[in-house]
Amino acid sequence: MALLTLLRSTRVPSKSEYPAIKTALTDICATLSEDIVRNGEGTSHVIAVSIKNYPGSDPNAVGKKIVNSPLLKTAIAGNDPNIGRLASAIGSYMGKHESGLEGWRDKLVITVGNEVVFKNGSFVIEAGMEEKLSDYIKECQFGESTNYPETDKSVEIVVDFGVEGGKSGKVFGSDLTKEYVKVNADYRS
Repeated sequence: MALLTLLRSTRVPSKSEYPAIKTALTDICATLSEDIVRNGEGTSHVIAVSIKNYPGSDPNAVGKKIVNSPLLKTAIAGNDPNIGRLASAIGSYMGKHESGLEGWRDKLVITVGNEVVFKNGSFVIEAGMEEKLSDYIKECQFGESTNYPETDKSVEIVVDFGVEGGKSGKVFGSDLTKEYVKVNADYRS
């Protein structure tokens, strides 16, 4: 179904078309929200956090805690795969907001890029992985030649809680660069 054709028509959509309309609008909104992050002043990386099989009520809330972590944002700005900062953001959220949930820690799998960095309750950092992750983050960085990012790459983080029947979500955020601080420190209203 062509969503634009449907929206331009005067015909009222049938109930059977609602799922396709919802999917198309969700895709459009996700693309627009990522573009808003991508065009942020001083942004050099977009961080895309996918939450899967989440045992709580709002998977996006833990995703927001991750992308809003100043320590993680600055690590990514410096192309530093500091997995401890990522795990800390997750643990901080879960301890404060989901302390009653049990059993998720041992099922938790964290992936950065295509590399599993946490599994079976512990970090999985093999020889050379830190350098590989740093290179991956550098590949996702915008160039400095333009004000608009010429790439649509993101630092992809997947946090899978492994709880059957759990909820999923996706959140976008940006890194925290010296340029961002400079632009906003010099801003006068």
